[in-house]
Amino acid sequence: MIWVTWRQHRTQAVVCLALFCAVAIAAVALGAWMRSTFSTDGLGACLARSGGAGCTSVIEAFTQKFNGPVIPLGVMLVALPGFLGAAVGAPLLGTELERGTWQLAWSQTVPRTRWLVTQLALVVGGLVVFGAAVTAVVTWARAPLDEVSMRAQAPLNFEGLYLTCSLLCAFALGVLAGLLLRNTIGGMVVAYIAWEAPSLVATLLSGPLHILTVTKTIACTTGCARASASSIPPVTGNLGDQVLSLTRTGNHLIVTYEPASRFWTLQLIDAGLFLAVAAAALGTAIWLLHRRTT
Repeated sequence: MIWVTWRQHRTQAVVCLALFCAVAIAAVALGAWMRSTFSTDGLGACLARSGGAGCTSVIEAFTQKFNGPVIPLGVMLVALPGFLGAAVGAPLLGTELERGTWQLAWSQTVPRTRWLVTQLALVVGGLVVFGAAVTAVVTWARAPLDEVSMRAQAPLNFEGLYLTCSLLCAFALGVLAGLLLRNTIGGMVVAYIAWEAPSLVATLLSGPLHILTVTKTIACTTGCARASASSIPPVTGNLGDQVLSLTRTGNHLIVTYEPASRFWTLQLIDAGLFLAVAAAALGTAIWLLHRRTT
């Protein structure tokens, strides 16, 4: 089964390797440039000395310089999980049913359910490795920018668990769509469209909905009158916090913000959403395959 799975999916494996190389080259070049500028501008020493309070102009110049170059890399990764997951998942069953080769493949000594579970285990393992590798190189590249700006910026956030779980979700939807439609191309299209739904929900949770906000009351001081949501560091005093609103009440400032410390909490919520959809899709595909093939 391992040899058969490799023969059937080696094209997708080569494409994944090529995509990783492209992302890695872009990320390493960008990360090296960031680190060089970070060191040249003395940002590290400034952050260690004042926590960011004494180097506002340097931080602003650094973020303005690299926010633009980071966007193309993020845009490239936005659609990658959906396209790649659907392209790998839909042919797994869609091709067998479309060409009629299932009559040979599933009538051998290996039962069809075992055949599918083995294929899923091997392909999912490969996708996890691919997703983890892309996430690692992107995280390394963005590390200097993460020190002085918001880490969670939907929908361009591909650190943590997001990318890998999103990829698995698209793959699972592709497997189910290929089985239901018995057509590879149609399965890819339907899977990608279906993947957009959980992706939109994840974007809303980490964007407009801001489900992990915190409210903090700060006594106004001399600098309170100049406080703004876009100040660096933010009025919360912690780089990476995303200030959403400021309200002055008497001599106090009420700040609503999303703490940088909630990054992993949000990652786990998004990952849980994607994995729940993936598990439901794969479970349905296995059940349907076990019950019917005609």
